[in-house]
Amino acid sequence: MKKFCLTFVISVFSFKIALAAVKVNSIIKLDNNVPEECGLSFVFNHNEFLTEAMVYVKKTEGNNTLTQFKIVSKNQVEKANIITASLELSKIVTQKIKSEPNFFMSGETNQDSMSFFFQEILIGGGNIFIDESSYQIKGPIDSKVRLEYLFCTGEMFLPNYESN
Repeated sequence: MKKFCLTFVISVFSFKIALAAVKVNSIIKLDNNVPEECGLSFVFNHNEFLTEAMVYVKKTEGNNTLTQFKIVSKNQVEKANIITASLELSKIVTQKIKSEPNFFMSGETNQDSMSFFFQEILIGGGNIFIDESSYQIKGPIDSKVRLEYLFCTGEMFLPNYESN
């Protein structure tokens, strides 16, 4: 019998994995009973303070959306990102706006890219990265939250709500 020697390489990561549970809620903002903003809110404890990460979309002209990502925390946040199986929010939303102590990103994004991002996070989950910490979003997201988000965006992009 041959003996196999396994060598494990332990990599030292520059972030710590937090075991705090991430609670996911839907974001729905209406204007005259028509969805104006649709998104997801992630609530968790970051460095002993309740923290909320929000990613939401607003409809713009053409085939684009205005996507916004913000962190609300008592801690100062230098950098943040949400990563799914194949996408990084920071690569889809390119304009970063620093607002002390919170973090804010906003930019016009391709509707297809954002739809795929939300599809991946709703089904497969992902990770929220804040500074040197990582928080796991377990997928699939609760069916009530998924349905609220999908209904909101479906209504938002309905052609009969287009301005004349």
